[in-house]
Amino acid sequence: MPTEQDSTTPPATKEEPTSEFLIGSVEDNELWLDTCPSARTLIAYSFTHAAWLLCALPCKRWGCRWCGPKKIRGLAFKVERAEPNKLITLTVNPKAYLEPRAAYDHTRRKLADLAKVIRKTRGPFEYMRVLEITKKGWPHYHLVARSGYIPQAMISDTWASMTGAPIVDIRQIRKCDKVYAYVIKYLSKQQYIPWTNRRVSWTKHFFKEEIKDPETKWKLINKTRHLEHPAAVAACIMDGRVLTRITPTAFEIEDHYNDTIGKLYISEAGKLNSWLDRSRRAR
Repeated sequence: MPTEQDSTTPPATKEEPTSEFLIGSVEDNELWLDTCPSARTLIAYSFTHAAWLLCALPCKRWGCRWCGPKKIRGLAFKVERAEPNKLITLTVNPKAYLEPRAAYDHTRRKLADLAKVIRKTRGPFEYMRVLEITKKGWPHYHLVARSGYIPQAMISDTWASMTGAPIVDIRQIRKCDKVYAYVIKYLSKQQYIPWTNRRVSWTKHFFKEEIKDPETKWKLINKTRHLEHPAAVAACIMDGRVLTRITPTAFEIEDHYNDTIGKLYISEAGKLNSWLDRSRRAR
């Protein structure tokens, strides 16, 4: 017979996930790891952390729901640091081509020729190109550029002579403008394009050289790569292990029952590979 709940007892609340968790089922791991659904796995020993690491190797594709937004934010940050001062839009004349693919194949090669003309007459010209398509599927290009003064008529006439499309828009980027927001806007509008996966490209000297601290580079040894997703690999490493997130894609493997995690992993490497082989054959 059901009993009434004590009104003084606080209702149960759902526990919030933490950065440290026990390895469980594959389904639980996919939730906790929160990484690229197409990721592969790297297991290695890190001298920097004095521990074994399980690292997710993301697919890094623009169309990936996990990798795409991260690539957009990272690229937008790099573009802002490059300090561009112009936004240039180059169009395509649909009447000059039989299909969008033909227009793209022809005009994308003309971008380098346009840059050569600008450099010859106006000095240094560095840019990042973002491909976008119209509602009817025709390509056009947004250039986030860094250069001196360029007359709009000069770019329009040159582009028209190369592609037959005279419509060119050029705008100045002021210091108060948020370049990060511009790039996020262009990249977030990306749609599926059946004839290319290369949405973005840039010239050699557009981005400023990044300063990398050699002390932050991890020293990894005994690296093994697995085609399986990190969630599947984590599920078969054994119970009793704890994963601690140290970066969005790397986890430190801890063990509360063994002092030497390296000896334990090496002794079970065969078991892990055997489990993965059985998993592949079962598919």
